[in-house]
Amino acid sequence: METQAVKGLGQADFIKLITTQLQFQDPLKPMDSTEFIAQLTQFSTLEQTTEMRSLMGGVAASLTSVNNLGMAGLIGKEVQVAGKLFSHMEGAPDTLKYDLDAGASSIGIQVINSAGDVVRTFGLGAQTAGMQSAIWDGFDNNGNLLPSGEYAFSVEAKDATNLPVKATAYTFGQVTGVNYKQGVPFLVVNGSEVSAATISEVRATIQ
Repeated sequence: METQAVKGLGQADFIKLITTQLQFQDPLKPMDSTEFIAQLTQFSTLEQTTEMRSLMGGVAASLTSVNNLGMAGLIGKEVQVAGKLFSHMEGAPDTLKYDLDAGASSIGIQVINSAGDVVRTFGLGAQTAGMQSAIWDGFDNNGNLLPSGEYAFSVEAKDATNLPVKATAYTFGQVTGVNYKQGVPFLVVNGSEVSAATISEVRATIQ
């Protein structure tokens, strides 16, 4: 059996219903004027709510479009985002940044090359909660100067009772593109997609 789509009632439909109701009302028990006014008020409120919802939907779509265009303006800029990858230049030290959820009594850093091998490990003392940093001098565990390339780092933090403390790694990189997935912008930084929501700093690229 075919099912017909139910069409929403509009203003004209509502007026027709009210008119029909008045036409066929019991003369001995006419519609109460208070009830009649209440029905009109209810319909008016519903209609305004529907119009407001439609208007807000349009505003939200416009804001999303503007925001997406703004993300494209970051291409070529240096940004700090949540991520473990970073570009290393031979002979130059790197500042590895990370955010601690709570204070830590010990910090362990691992530097990993593009092949996935851990090339350097070193530790740090106690640090407070918040954004922190460690300096990697560019040497491996055997004292060899490592070549330029793409590297990653991991942070293992523990509190005074030897329990783990969450540490979120941050990296600087140049935005080389913006991808949109279901309307959500993702920046391409150091060859990886990162959420635009994780941007914590933007720097102008020095030519």
